[in-house]
Amino acid sequence: MANLFDEEQGQYLRLNALKYLEKPPEVQRQDDPFVTNGSLAITYILVETVEQYKSDQGLKFQPSYVHQVFRQTNEIYGYKDLKITIHVTALRLKPFIQISYSEQTEDADDLQESFNKVYEAGFLSTEEQFIKALEEEQNQEPLGELIEEYGDFRIYKCQTATTNGFIQFKPFLQAFLLVLIDGVQYPGDENEWVYLTLYEKRRFVGLTTVFKFNIAWNKQRHRLSQMLFLPQYQRKGHGSRMLRTVYKLGLEDEKCLQITLEDPSEDFQVMRDITDSIILHEHFKDIIPNKVINSIQEIVEIPKEKLFEIMKKTKLHAQQIKQAYSIYLYAFINKKSSKLMTEFARYLLREHQKPYVRKRNILVRFEDGSSLDPKQMHLLELKEKEDRNIIAEESLRDEFCLFELIATKLRKDKVI
Repeated sequence: MANLFDEEQGQYLRLNALKYLEKPPEVQRQDDPFVTNGSLAITYILVETVEQYKSDQGLKFQPSYVHQVFRQTNEIYGYKDLKITIHVTALRLKPFIQISYSEQTEDADDLQESFNKVYEAGFLSTEEQFIKALEEEQNQEPLGELIEEYGDFRIYKCQTATTNGFIQFKPFLQAFLLVLIDGVQYPGDENEWVYLTLYEKRRFVGLTTVFKFNIAWNKQRHRLSQMLFLPQYQRKGHGSRMLRTVYKLGLEDEKCLQITLEDPSEDFQVMRDITDSIILHEHFKDIIPNKVINSIQEIVEIPKEKLFEIMKKTKLHAQQIKQAYSIYLYAFINKKSSKLMTEFARYLLREHQKPYVRKRNILVRFEDGSSLDPKQMHLLELKEKEDRNIIAEESLRDEFCLFELIATKLRKDKVI
């Protein structure tokens, strides 16, 4: 196995920093003024009061993804000097769309049709309607049950069947999912879906959705499906707060057997690893190293009994618990020893393999009823193992960069 640790550990940060050095995109293409970058042409303004609206105040941000609304290229065709302003009531998220442009071609994109796809429940078409909606919201509160509070922020729990008014509110929530999450799939109307909304006083900040899967023995698996925050509230600690709230709901629910996540992004996985590492330190400090690791013999796996205890107390998946434990091993290992780091990498590779290395109870069978003989089966298993090793080795360098990032955060917060 090649030595993976001759390069600096800052690779992850350097790669992510490159995007800030790129030339900023233009609203309109220089070669065609009738082609507009949809993400830059649209501005959302979250408004709490009539006074805010009239003084052009409010929380302003631009959508991250509009290819799910317009064209796959994120572009809008047929308008020159296009500007789209969407004022949104801060409490119930009711939109008022204003569109302006200097020229239009005959084959221009149908903006009305596009926004009808975004706002299935309709949108406000006049300023008078928007002002009336703002005035009505002054006597209203966020929907749902208040379940968590920190500072000026409050988390509310909503469900379609039990939360009054949520059916009418849900389409406006979905509109934010569409422009802030790539490849979004709307949650269903089943009562197994739980919606956690985050507000700063009376201003919408973010949303998390959780689905309760029914499994055996009258038990459920809670799967965190989506989490979003408005751009100004991202990377401010709200994700960790929301994740802990999801964990808390699972722990309080006797039916919940396990809490999982659906296809987390890299940024979300980092936040999750940090949160889970802190939880491991809070409740199971006895298994965490407390001195520098100088040899591979000092690295021990979590005992099975202890692993089951942690799984029962946290309801986290075993693999995620091992991930948090590996981060602590990395934090304490002697990184000056190239040999030790290579041995540690081999240890992690074995951990990656364990979910796959299981005895097959039956042979692979084909449609004609034939099957692989034991020798062919052995060769197939070797090939699968080799493929997994290649993938795992390729990802280890990035994984150690992430480990370094997380370990630095844990040290900064005085967890270790």
